[in-house]
Amino acid sequence: MKNPSPQKLRAITIMFLVAGAWGLGMGMFYFANPIFPLTALGVVNLVLGILLGFRQLKKDKDTNVRKKEK
Repeated sequence: MKNPSPQKLRAITIMFLVAGAWGLGMGMFYFANPIFPLTALGVVNLVLGILLGFRQLKKDKDTNVRKKEK
């Protein structure tokens, strides 16, 4: 399986983080009663954004190490 380009991965990471923050904010603070499904999906999006960001940072670090070894 081919790895996605860093630009696509960065864009997807930002989209997940923004959607997660929006869902968490709307589910917890916008409505009078907290809405659990919206809040839960916001948390899931935040976690996915963090994992993709970690993958991107790890991928960049690995490519730098390989270039130095050659």
